[in-house]
Amino acid sequence: MRTENLITVNDFCVYHNVEYTFVDYLAEAGLIKVTTVNKTNCIPIDEIQKLERMVRLHNELEINEPGIATINNLLQKLEDMQQEMSILRSKLKLYEG
Repeated sequence: MRTENLITVNDFCVYHNVEYTFVDYLAEAGLIKVTTVNKTNCIPIDEIQKLERMVRLHNELEINEPGIATINNLLQKLEDMQQEMSILRSKLKLYEG
């Protein structure tokens, strides 16, 4: 992975004013991906939006890490169901038309 597509965990934590342990917990729980480059933990750019959403839940709504994991799980299930409904609607249109 190229390093220009990464942000160090430390830089992210300083910018968003969150504890390093918060990001570490999310990574250990499998909610975000963290890679190590030259002994420095980094976050891939494509994970930033998801991580920022979790930071907002934590800071603005004061939701703890296990709560964030639960919310993330429910949102993923909702997204999966919406995709399934879209597929089923497409199949239904084939039979109606």
